[in-house]
Amino acid sequence: MTDNKSKRISTFGSRFTSMMSVCMVLLLLGLAGLTAIVTHRLDNDVLRNIGFVVLLERECPSEDINVLKRELLQSPGIESIEFKSAEEILAEESDFMGEDIAALIDANPYSGEIDVKVRPAYASPDSIAGLTNYVSHFAGVHDIVTETALIEGVHTMSRRITAVLLALAVLLLVISVALIGNAVSLSIYSRRFIIHTMKLVGATASFVRRPFLVAACTNGAIAGVLASVLLLLSAHFLPQFASLPGIPVSIPEQLLMCVALVIAGILLCSLTAVVATNRYLRANYDEMFLK
Repeated sequence: MTDNKSKRISTFGSRFTSMMSVCMVLLLLGLAGLTAIVTHRLDNDVLRNIGFVVLLERECPSEDINVLKRELLQSPGIESIEFKSAEEILAEESDFMGEDIAALIDANPYSGEIDVKVRPAYASPDSIAGLTNYVSHFAGVHDIVTETALIEGVHTMSRRITAVLLALAVLLLVISVALIGNAVSLSIYSRRFIIHTMKLVGATASFVRRPFLVAACTNGAIAGVLASVLLLLSAHFLPQFASLPGIPVSIPEQLLMCVALVIAGILLCSLTAVVATNRYLRANYDEMFLK
């Protein structure tokens, strides 16, 4: 009885260790996924502030301004526009300088302008050049001001961030598959003689494989749930602990990430269990002593 109890404890300990190993790996993947979402969102926020300013002619008719505003809003590459009249710009500059500029020079030196923000997909030098070339042909447009250096810098940084995140995702995926495969394989390795005994009494491969596959799927699901709970706690408490603003990830996105972790845990554990079980099903008795 003592031997059976110790075997049950040993089996439980092996499964628990495997489950926690899978949980930690899935948690790491989840944190990387949330980081990717946050980085992508911040990157889009930066790109949405990229655009150009359309300077209008001094005596630009309101009809031309309305036509230009309508065409800008209908363009697929434009995120938003903000029109400022010459009087509004004069008032802002006077408030900034603390003096009435119009009284000093007895005229309004400014003209109306339209601040244009482009969509993130169009926040590249070539796309903005195409938009500005299109806008420059409208009546009433005096000049277009673009920050070429800033646009090129932001576009280059965005591509680098995307490349780094993609490389990190591939690296974490390879590491995760290796660690989860090792954890599940070690759990099945401790019961390799049970597989050999079942094979000797005539059990089919599918019959032998079934309980290990069910156990692996169960462990993967539990590990995914535990990783999801830890991920939600981390997303909630870590920003507060570090005195940083909350992670801008919506509740549906967090729940979707949790579901993905559970599915990933089940798939990775079940596939590894099938591979490990097949290896011992093909092995003879002498090979059971080899790792």
